[in-house]
Amino acid sequence: MWGPGRKMAFGAAPGPRSKLWYTLADGTLSEVFFPTLDRVALHELRFFASASGAPPVDDAGDGQHRVTWLAPGVPAFTVDSTHHEYRLTKEFFSDPDENALLIAATFTPELPDVRLYMQASAHWQPGSEGNFGQVLDTHPPALLLRQQDVWICIVGPFAKATVGYYRSSDLQIDLHDGDGYLTYTYERAGPGNVAVGAEIGIRAGSFQIAIGFAHTRSDAEEVARTALQKGSGNVRHAFERAWRSLPDLPPALTKVSGDEGMLAQASLAVLRCLEDKSHAGAFVASPAAPWGESNHNGNQVYHLVWPRDLCRIATALLDAGDTAAALRAFRHLQSRQRADGAWFQNWFMDGTPHWTSTELDQVALPILLAWRLGVAGCLDHDPYPVMVRPAAQFIIREGPLTQLDRWEDLGGLSPSTLAACIAALIVAAEFAHEAGEHVAASHLRTVADYWNDRVETWCSTPAGQYVRLAGDPDHRPTTGAIAPEFLELVRYGLRKPKDERILRSLQSVDSALKVSLPAGPSWRRYIGDLYGEHDDGSTWDGSGRGRPWPVLTGERARHFFSMGLPAAEMVRTLEGFAGPGSMLPEQVWDGPDIPSRGLYFGKATGSVSPLGWAHAEYLELLVTIALAGFPDIVMPARRRYTEGPQQAPPFVWSHKHQISRITPGRRLRVQLPRPGAVHYTFDDWKTFSEAEAIDTTLGVWVAEIPSHKLAPGSKLAWTAHYVTGWEGKNFEMTIEGGGE
Repeated sequence: MWGPGRKMAFGAAPGPRSKLWYTLADGTLSEVFFPTLDRVALHELRFFASASGAPPVDDAGDGQHRVTWLAPGVPAFTVDSTHHEYRLTKEFFSDPDENALLIAATFTPELPDVRLYMQASAHWQPGSEGNFGQVLDTHPPALLLRQQDVWICIVGPFAKATVGYYRSSDLQIDLHDGDGYLTYTYERAGPGNVAVGAEIGIRAGSFQIAIGFAHTRSDAEEVARTALQKGSGNVRHAFERAWRSLPDLPPALTKVSGDEGMLAQASLAVLRCLEDKSHAGAFVASPAAPWGESNHNGNQVYHLVWPRDLCRIATALLDAGDTAAALRAFRHLQSRQRADGAWFQNWFMDGTPHWTSTELDQVALPILLAWRLGVAGCLDHDPYPVMVRPAAQFIIREGPLTQLDRWEDLGGLSPSTLAACIAALIVAAEFAHEAGEHVAASHLRTVADYWNDRVETWCSTPAGQYVRLAGDPDHRPTTGAIAPEFLELVRYGLRKPKDERILRSLQSVDSALKVSLPAGPSWRRYIGDLYGEHDDGSTWDGSGRGRPWPVLTGERARHFFSMGLPAAEMVRTLEGFAGPGSMLPEQVWDGPDIPSRGLYFGKATGSVSPLGWAHAEYLELLVTIALAGFPDIVMPARRRYTEGPQQAPPFVWSHKHQISRITPGRRLRVQLPRPGAVHYTFDDWKTFSEAEAIDTTLGVWVAEIPSHKLAPGSKLAWTAHYVTGWEGKNFEMTIEGGGE
């Protein structure tokens, strides 16, 4: 059972001592993570106002909320909640020295008989027996929850307390059934979906609640009482002091923002909070589950590590001046690399994979992160032999088709994935050259050259329109879903910003996917996208309608700037997409307002907010404008593909890329998985020749066939002979043209 995916705030204390993270949703405390960022401990804590003869007022659902940061870039929050029966101000922050969370509140009822209550529930982990709850017989009473091996103790000025089963016999149900009174109190409940509750013993004025987390009952109680004894003022001061000890945001980014750096400082804080405390460099995608209220099996959650999101976050932190955090992220990637050189689709903090498909861009992006760290002079070791080389080997072995593209629902030949892989292979070749591995460097460049040369043939229609995905490397697609994926070719310097094919495709993207919103334009991912709420606002259930992504606004804004166009308006657009707590969402709602579902035109949908990728993209846009440069461009790739002479590289055949057609005038390189020789014929085996495969030192061997001598329409065939015997199959190739 998860809380709403749309969070209004997210925070944590810096440093390794406090191992908890907290989120706010609907004006109150939502999921709290402990002891790692993939482990939800507390489901929610909310308040109810109740008077005799009336149903209780749910502060989260019925109040009007305004959230503010303690200070710019310091993720402690004040929520002012108002209702015609009361006003409730709540401050949320954690103790940087303990696993404790404090709530400092002030309650102002409009009528003297309105009383305040609190209810909290632990997260119910799918597949577990549930949780246990207990009221401790202390003065005042304390509340205890046990979720598997985690104990949660809540202390405060409680007049009386109870425990029950969530939405069955909990405090809210009792208040409703008892005409505003807490009529029944129970001391224990569980196992099951348990909730604890209490009446606040202060009729009006200020009070404090502390929540302690630990692995034993006594430690949880001690942590909570110690935090309460310290007092909110002292803990708040320590929290702020800890955050202000971190490197500041570069002033240049504030100057090019549209809100005096408010979202930039919030973005830097959000990205820092996304790092786990026990696994350095493990940055999760988001502290939420999309449409969490309907998530019951735990499959679709974002509080996991994705290499793609991690690399985007690390790059943004690097460019924002936090080089240490970027290097920690890189080291975490190194620690999670598989023996075959790749990474899983995503994983838990301890490295256990959650989804196990292969996304080639998630193998390429760590190589590009290594390059960026090297250019910035931040590397404290040579990553080539231990990480870059194995990753590049995987790419040339398995590519160019990807099992899944960056949107993770289909695979094939993807312009964005190809862009990342081509840039990564060029980077890997630079590393190989520096290491003196010149044969390896040559082959890496050859594969990159071939893929770069074929991008348009593989991924664009005869009219020059790039498509999201294609599947046949032998035939140009005639149709395909329109998507802005091709902008990644510009991002890394593989195509010029004003390339005619880029501009022509952008016209189609704007016509089909652009949405005008109050804050400015945004774009949907692709035609046929089903990942989003249905038109009636009901949650995504495996189908729906994809909505605009702020990430795509950031990507497009960078292209605007690369064209020499002003990007300030799109900076303000992204700032306009941020929610009330400066949280940038995954998606924004592009339909009519549906207040009953919290959906408002141009504001966050119910998927997830904040999304680390979106905050990283915003910071990267500010860096681009502030530096008047493009830090993601791989200069060796730009020089090779947009500044140098046009190339005619050989085609590269492999067992994962069994092409059967080749352009006239091109040589063919056959990439083998082990030592051997290629026997080939141009006359249907009446005669044949042999080409010994050369060891690239990359775990593959290549033999070159002089197919450039053949006329259009000709055919050739070959097979391989290894030390262990023949391939057992002949492969054929047709030279394109010749009236076909």
